Amino acid sequence: MIRGFYRETAGIRRPFITARVSIPSQNISDDVHFLVDTGADVSLLAPVDVVRLCIDLGRLPRMAPSAGIGGLAATASADAGLTLDSLGYDVRLRLLLPERRQQKVLSRIPSLLGRDILSHFALFMEDRSRRLILLDSDEAASLRLP
Repeated sequence: MIRGFYRETAGIRRPFITARVSIPSQNISDDVHFLVDTGADVSLLAPVDVVRLCIDLGRLPRMAPSAGIGGLAATASADAGLTLDSLGYDVRLRLLLPERRQQKVLSRIPSLLGRDILSHFALFMEDRSRRLILLDSDEAASLRLP
């Protein structure tokens, strides 16, 4: 069982999971707080985390732009490992590359944990009690839900 947490900003509660991000090609490994985003196809590293992790964007291949609520944004990709507790997953992690005119808006966007990772789990969110839990397939099967 992986427990997440809720972060409240300006009166809005949002669900987060902490994962260890490893980018072997750049010898980077550190924890990142990911917003749980069931609408995101893939997990994405936000500009604030790209800067904090000191990722050399010049060494990463560019990808097609990502489309979201803020419009199109340039992206790069990195072969990465995401570890949630003791469970590890190899992913092609997207990194947002905001243009100058997008930097202010995109600086507020957190890193996103998308369905490429969430699909491995049963997700339980309960806002009132601020519980966020990811269960692996064996844990979910033991619940015997209809």
